[in-house]
Amino acid sequence: MNKIIMFTGGVETLSYFSEKMAEFFIRKGKAVFFYDLKSPGESSRRVRKFIKQGDTILITFNFQGLSMEDCLYNTSMSTYIWQEYNIPCINIAADHPYYYDKQLTFLPEKFILENYIHISIDRLHEKYFKEYYPEFKSGGFLPLAGSRLHGENELKKIIDRDIDILFPGNYTPPEICEKYAHMINEEYAEFYLGIIDDLLKHPYKTVEEAGVCHTLRELGEVAYDDMRKVLNKMIFIDLYVRNYYRGLVVGTLADAGLKVHVIGKDWEKLKCSHKENIIITQFSDSFTCMKAMENAKIVVNVMPWFKDGAHDRVFNAVLNGAVSVSDVSRFQQEEMPEGCGVTYYDLENISRLPQQVSNMLSDTDTLQRIADAGYEKAKRKHTWENRAEMLLDSFVNI
Repeated sequence: MNKIIMFTGGVETLSYFSEKMAEFFIRKGKAVFFYDLKSPGESSRRVRKFIKQGDTILITFNFQGLSMEDCLYNTSMSTYIWQEYNIPCINIAADHPYYYDKQLTFLPEKFILENYIHISIDRLHEKYFKEYYPEFKSGGFLPLAGSRLHGENELKKIIDRDIDILFPGNYTPPEICEKYAHMINEEYAEFYLGIIDDLLKHPYKTVEEAGVCHTLRELGEVAYDDMRKVLNKMIFIDLYVRNYYRGLVVGTLADAGLKVHVIGKDWEKLKCSHKENIIITQFSDSFTCMKAMENAKIVVNVMPWFKDGAHDRVFNAVLNGAVSVSDVSRFQQEEMPEGCGVTYYDLENISRLPQQVSNMLSDTDTLQRIADAGYEKAKRKHTWENRAEMLLDSFVNI
């Protein structure tokens, strides 16, 4: 395949991931067309001219181009333009499969069998996908990656960086998510709140692990196609738990007297005792986050409830010369062990985090050694160029 279709104009971070991968594809002699989701009419006309049947593949994130968009989906025929030209479609799902039950359910059957390849960014996501969507073709596991903003010669030393602690990411007050538990009746609310309580007490569990356990306890045997619909209704639980811990981590650091720079929306809504220690920059784009990472000593991460994958926030931090302080993920620990760009904290013992961070900030020599070790590893194995090469080898050169 010498022609690759990708997307821009949707979620900014997904466009950024695609652009970084496209740089590698182009260097390898592939022609890349970016379909602009903000200009569907013009893009659909241009993409038809770009496509060469038998020599074109689509690579997308989170079902962009596979969500019945105007100009791409023919409602009368129930088909996508990609079916018309028999184009293989690689979809990298950057969230858990239960987020996408609707998209997966409404993909045309013939398309599923012939053209759709589903990529998971977490090994537990892949396991879930294979179990609950057996009619689909799994393309396996491809973790998220990172990139650096400038060349390595331009990276500041830790001692020269102005930001001690940075957290890039939005915040949603958990009570906003909790209201979805009460949308049916109090019996359902009690069921959902029981799952949330389980996850807050046992943060090492995944949402699907707790959700399946509570559902089977409540209902007994459940068919896989029914279970995936049940879990799709629990997306708000995922958002509740990740935002609860985001707020707890940032608030705990701030209340301990540490200055925390956050980049994202709604942090002014965080309830803590010392909000004066939280310096807020509203989220604008990936460039803003990476620019801040270049000037940060420590970049704090709370995983989005992936327990066997990695997050781009960790790799971006390390590739831009900072040290990532993150909660635990099995794959992430395998690839970036303690002291290799990352130091880990325990979600069950967040009260210890301020002292852990303070100790790190007081020893810039050790911080620099951790940053240097991680940079070399991430540069070698965990850039979007690496991921693009993996896709090229597995799916594009066919």
